Amino acid sequence: MIEDGTMKIGGNQFRYKLGKLIKKMGEKMMERGKYKIVTNPSCKLINPFTLMINFTLDNTEKYQVVLQGDYKQHYKESDGSDVTLHKIPDIPERDIYILINQSQAKWYKKS
Repeated sequence: MIEDGTMKIGGNQFRYKLGKLIKKMGEKMMERGKYKIVTNPSCKLINPFTLMINFTLDNTEKYQVVLQGDYKQHYKESDGSDVTLHKIPDIPERDIYILINQSQAKWYKKS
């Protein structure tokens, strides 16, 4: 076929489509394999059994995790000085990062 003074010759449609498919799948695999950077973790106790963790992923997207468990001890020790009456527990940042990593399936994006 001649267009604009050029001519396309030969080529194998099957190999071309297969190559495009492999490239597309490879890009998806590379994206999934990339490290995620979690920053700015903060947590609040809604009640003695619910812990809400907010954090930022890759410095752009804000996510939230709500975990249910037995946080009575942290609830008693924390101060209720927050305006919304949520108590801020004294949980080390390292433990918050561990909780975030263990609960990746429960992440949801904040709007």
